[in-house]
Amino acid sequence: MQYKHKLRVVCCALAAACCISMTGVSHITFADESSELANQLEQAEQNKKQAEKELAQAKENSKKEQAVSVSLKNDEKALRGQITNIVGQISQKEAEIAEKQNQIAAKQQEIDQKQVDIEQKQADIDTRWGNFKERVAAIQVMQSGGSIALLGKATNISSFLTYSDNLQEISKYDRQVMDEMAAEKAALQELKTQLEIQQNELKTAQTNLESQKISMQNKKSELDATKQALSVQIQQQDEKVSEATADVQAAKAEYEAAYAIWKKAQAEFDRLANSNPGAGVIGDGSVMWPLPGYTRLSSYFGEDRELWPGYWSKGHGGVDIPAPAGTPIRVFKSGTVYNSYFSPSYGNVVMVDHGNGLVSIYGHMTARMASVGSVVNVGDIIGTVGSTGQSTGNHLHFEIRQNGSRVNPLNYVSPS
Repeated sequence: MQYKHKLRVVCCALAAACCISMTGVSHITFADESSELANQLEQAEQNKKQAEKELAQAKENSKKEQAVSVSLKNDEKALRGQITNIVGQISQKEAEIAEKQNQIAAKQQEIDQKQVDIEQKQADIDTRWGNFKERVAAIQVMQSGGSIALLGKATNISSFLTYSDNLQEISKYDRQVMDEMAAEKAALQELKTQLEIQQNELKTAQTNLESQKISMQNKKSELDATKQALSVQIQQQDEKVSEATADVQAAKAEYEAAYAIWKKAQAEFDRLANSNPGAGVIGDGSVMWPLPGYTRLSSYFGEDRELWPGYWSKGHGGVDIPAPAGTPIRVFKSGTVYNSYFSPSYGNVVMVDHGNGLVSIYGHMTARMASVGSVVNVGDIIGTVGSTGQSTGNHLHFEIRQNGSRVNPLNYVSPS
């Protein structure tokens, strides 16, 4: 915003105008100077209001930018929480993977041990099988002719038969042992198979955990990227907040400068109004300012006014004179009260007929002190200042009509 440049232009223009009003008093008439100062005061009033609006707008903009900044930082805080949470989940998955790896290693040790047991059992079976084959061969030899040789060595037939029976019993026992060992080997093999199945299940679980871990790491990478982008946004928004804050300060400075100029213009206007005690009287002194001592006008004849946001009044029919509530209002010229009532727009209003088609009207009164038909002399109190009807604050709406048409009251009486 170009506050500084704009401020310099306003200050220079109005300061120059004020200087002209002070230095040019000796070269222009009182009426001309009064009109000039009134114009300057009106312009200063408008500039002050405009500066006030711009200050309010700058504050509103700053408030919005700060709200955006707070929202972005809250988003970043939430995102940091998500990242912290997923980092914790990744750590948990890593611990679970490590546990699965330990379980797989333990299963492998069991499998290896079972394999050793199986191999040992197979060695025992092989040994037994060799011995068994030797004994079977011996029996076969005995049965196929070796019995003659054995008979020659036997002391009697009983010993020979006993030896043959023993060989057969030994053979039978060997077969029984071998069957048992085969069953034990089969059991070991089954156990080994079950261990391998469990190990494969653990490996599958480990693979799934590693897949989950990778997915979480990818999610974390996405969150990190989002956080980085958000950090950039926050930095940019902080710059906007700084600019908006600077705009508020500049607008505030502009308003203070415009207010100072307005205050000076008001002082100049009041100085002129009070510098000539007779300035408020025209001709033979038959008129007077309805609010003596209150010379500032908040609204002039014929101007368009925004009474409240969105509601404009076109072509003001009189002048508005701000004053505290209850301030006495005096009739500006002698005449007869022809109306005294409450109007939705004027509020409490008194109308005075001065003859020759001249009527004065006093609006927004707190109280009316003149009844219809009563004769009033210039300076008589006819009511008090208020803010009734369509009013935005305590003031007197002073209006003059000539032959039914509104005319500028300042053509008949000057502030004093």
